[in-house]
Amino acid sequence: MAIGLQSATKSAMDYSFSKDKLPKGTSYPLKRSRLDAALEQAGVKCLAYVTYLRKQRRNEVMRADYYGEHLRVGAAGQTSLTIYSVPGEERVATESALLKEGIPAIIQWLLKAETERNTWRAVNHELVLKFDLQSLVQIES
Repeated sequence: MAIGLQSATKSAMDYSFSKDKLPKGTSYPLKRSRLDAALEQAGVKCLAYVTYLRKQRRNEVMRADYYGEHLRVGAAGQTSLTIYSVPGEERVATESALLKEGIPAIIQWLLKAETERNTWRAVNHELVLKFDLQSLVQIES
């Protein structure tokens, strides 16, 4: 069972994309087409990367990151989204929570990142979505 990273590609929204292959019994809780439709409908313009990864953080299903302009690397001033895999039996409930609460929160956060002033943009920020006990929790920093 090979678990590797597929090559990065660009979407119609013009962000870089990569997706880990998953072992049996796990799934991604959100299809890329549903994510793209929501982002396009909301008018999100500044998104650099979307990555689908195997589960790596406890209960974390999705996160948005803003890389502050203080950084001296290529990602400075850019946003990214990461979607983590979930056990197959949790996929439907997680997808439902993401579509109902998570994606609207992520979109609002991405739009905020596009319009914030220099003070906000100077440092790193994140919005983490955790799915635990059948509910979605948002953690922003």
